[in-house]
Amino acid sequence: MSQTRKNETDILFELINMRYGERVTTDELEEIRKGLVAILDAANEMRAIKIENSDEPYQFFKPYRGE
Repeated sequence: MSQTRKNETDILFELINMRYGERVTTDELEEIRKGLVAILDAANEMRAIKIENSDEPYQFFKPYRGE
C-alpha cells in the first residue's frame, strides 16, 4: 500500500469513526476499514486508466441468432 493511499485510508476511516464510531462495534469498524480499502483500491485502478475525450464507451454486442 502506498503512503499516499494509506494516508487517504486513515483520514477517511477517522472521519467515519468520528461520525459513526459510537454506533458500531470494534469488529464492525474493522469491516468498514476493509471495505474502505477495497473501495479505494478500485478507485485507484479506475484512475489509472487513461482515456481520451473521444473514446467511446464499451458496448457489448451479441447478435440475435434465433430460437
